[in-house]
Amino acid sequence: MQVISSYGVCCTIHQFNNPTLLSTQQAEFIKHGRPRNWLFQNKGSSLVHRPVRFNCAPNAASYFGNVDEQQSDYPDNYEAEDIQVTTAIQIKNLTEEIKHMLSSMGDGRSSVSPYDTAWVSFIRDTNINGSRERPLFPSCLKWIEDNQLPDGSWGEELVFCIYDRLLNTLACVVALTLWNTSLRKRNKGVMFIKENLSKLETGEVENMTCGFEFVFPALLEKAQKLDTDIPYDVPVLKEIYARREAKFTRIPKDLMHTIPTTILFSLEGLRDLDWQRLLKLQMQDGSFLTSPASTAIAFMETNDEKCLGFLQNVVEKCNGGVPHSYPVDMQARLWAIDRLQRLGISYYFGEEFKELLDHVIRYWNEEIGIFGGRNSNFCDVDDTCMAIRLLRLHGFDVNPDVLNKFKDGDQFFCLRGELNKSPTAMYNLYRCSQALFPGEKILEEAKDFTYKFLQQCLANNKSLDKWVIAKDIPGEMQYALEFPWYASLPRVESRLYIEQYGGSDDIWIGKTLYRMPDVSNNVYLQAAKLDYNRCQSQHRFEWLIMQKWYEKCNFQHFGISKKYLLVSYFLAAASIFEVEKSRERLAWAKSRLICKMITSYFNEEATTWTTRNSLLMELKGFHDMNKNSNKTKEMVLKNLRQFLHQLSKETYEDLGKEIHHQLHNAWETWLMSLREEKNTCQEEAELLVQTIYLSAGHMKHDEILFDAEYNNLSILTNKICRMLNELQNDKMLLIISLPPWNLSLILSLHIVFTSIPNTQISADQWCSRTTGSSKTTEIELDMQALVKLVFGNYSSNINQDIKQIFFAVAKTFYYTAHITEEVIDFHISKVLFQQV
Repeated sequence: MQVISSYGVCCTIHQFNNPTLLSTQQAEFIKHGRPRNWLFQNKGSSLVHRPVRFNCAPNAASYFGNVDEQQSDYPDNYEAEDIQVTTAIQIKNLTEEIKHMLSSMGDGRSSVSPYDTAWVSFIRDTNINGSRERPLFPSCLKWIEDNQLPDGSWGEELVFCIYDRLLNTLACVVALTLWNTSLRKRNKGVMFIKENLSKLETGEVENMTCGFEFVFPALLEKAQKLDTDIPYDVPVLKEIYARREAKFTRIPKDLMHTIPTTILFSLEGLRDLDWQRLLKLQMQDGSFLTSPASTAIAFMETNDEKCLGFLQNVVEKCNGGVPHSYPVDMQARLWAIDRLQRLGISYYFGEEFKELLDHVIRYWNEEIGIFGGRNSNFCDVDDTCMAIRLLRLHGFDVNPDVLNKFKDGDQFFCLRGELNKSPTAMYNLYRCSQALFPGEKILEEAKDFTYKFLQQCLANNKSLDKWVIAKDIPGEMQYALEFPWYASLPRVESRLYIEQYGGSDDIWIGKTLYRMPDVSNNVYLQAAKLDYNRCQSQHRFEWLIMQKWYEKCNFQHFGISKKYLLVSYFLAAASIFEVEKSRERLAWAKSRLICKMITSYFNEEATTWTTRNSLLMELKGFHDMNKNSNKTKEMVLKNLRQFLHQLSKETYEDLGKEIHHQLHNAWETWLMSLREEKNTCQEEAELLVQTIYLSAGHMKHDEILFDAEYNNLSILTNKICRMLNELQNDKMLLIISLPPWNLSLILSLHIVFTSIPNTQISADQWCSRTTGSSKTTEIELDMQALVKLVFGNYSSNINQDIKQIFFAVAKTFYYTAHITEEVIDFHISKVLFQQV
């Protein structure tokens, strides 16, 4: 079989049956008249091939251009098999490394906090004889001695934050002074403090470490008692003392001794505390809100054995240098899953995710939510909403009403009493709110509030966050606002998030800066890039196949453009992207073309019920095609029959599943619905779903068609997709019907909105401003009901993979109704033709 694409690439493939299951086959590509032999070979579940790749990012027109005008980024002497095998090995090694990281997460990993390590080192060993005192935890003091930075400071080495450096350095200087050791290092630290104190005047307030106004003055007072040579009367320090006193007046002393609050995390910065009352607010592990520093001061004041046990455990497990918070098992697990999902490589880690989420649900508290560490008596909205979303989407039953704990009037907060809201916490709450089931008022309220809050953050350029320093927080927020979850296709999100994810450069902000290698690391990023490019190579190869098939079936005769072909393939590839799922992807894309061909034929040619019925009967085999049969109908039947036969054959050869009968029934049922009304295509979504899951080998028995839950999925998905099609048509009719002066205005606005690739007027915004919002409101409610059907009952008779296909198909209809043509061109270019 010879494949000639519109790129001008000629490909001869011998013994070609299925692009995902090839034995050793030869492909001859001709460029500039010179033949090249490229080897296609199946390696396990991976197709080894050398696809066409471009250095440039093609625009919409160049998708069908001549490849001679492009430059391949593969050197001529590279063997395709070597490249693909090397990539496969690299991905396997990286995914094995990630699996090990996930399975060995334990209490969660976090970088050492010099500040907290210093506070633990302050504790004296009271069980010694003689007059000379020594630290109870000498390994902490040793860590401080061994980890001074070249400039004399302690703290985050690669990112200079003045609050972090001064706080860590002052704490370590106090520790060395207290134990009268490492005089040279101590003096170098003092010099750093003197030279950099003035920088506090120009530090970014958004990046101020948590509780700085409390804990830094407390350290200054300790340093002054030790006669440390530091200036204590500079203006900037007076301002910090003044801010501390102002905040002290706002702290409800009785409340902080009664219920758990964020104050428990920074007890070392407070004064006049009733320690016996505070001990009642201890966590189960003996800590005060997972803080080693806070727990250290509590032990020094009370000699509480539970405090000591916590500190001994942390020092032992962390080899002397303690983190700023321990444990962080909840945060590490949830954020690791979130990052891997958004990077598009979560499908490698299904078993690991189950174990991680089993751990989270074990400690889920339906009354208060969760905190970064397990068994906390105090929780925050960031960890809680991340848990709700991920647990729900993985089939766990969680009640979002716990979010009422983080609501004050009409506003939501991350931590009660906070002065400034965190953009990333509100961003995560916004993402959580979209996975709502019908009637969940708290999530509706959260969605409305956070959407407006994030809009204001972006409009006012206030996206700096107080919890994390990340590569592109504004980009993440912008994508979330422009592409709600229903309109976010997996491969589009992954392609953009790979650019937004900072890897090991992302840093978290607590009382000090810290890193979480389970969440932010370059292994995730490298694996995501390699896997993305590997999948994209397969997609571009399939795109060549699609173009050849398009020419062979003469779809242009039915008015079907190559742009429609490209969009159809893109929607499938952006939703089902894994290399080994080529058959499902091609079945999806080809089904759209076949449906378009048949509806075009019915609309243009078959004007009577009898004519439409004739097509159905001939497909069933009840009528033979007579000699005077319409040539167009012959072409329709030929294309449909060949598609159904080929798909049935490939599914049987690949999976051993016989789907011929069920596949024909699905298409005949759709044709029957189409026969009854010339312009209807409301069953198309269900047809796509059935074709996809049959090609995947999911459906085994006809009985599933009579299952009540399956019928609900089908009816609801068909309704949603029909209404989204109507919504799209309404928008087009509105533009066409406008008076010339209004049309010019709309077109000018359209140019402004779409000149930026990531910007579009959403379906909701457009219709609410023009044709009313009743239809969009109904769509939203139906989507909520669909989410509940798909994610609300994992123990049903319906295979979860089938449910996910219903949702994936519905999302593509929502996506196409939501965006402009310019945006889809931008996404096609990114997803299919630009490597990362």
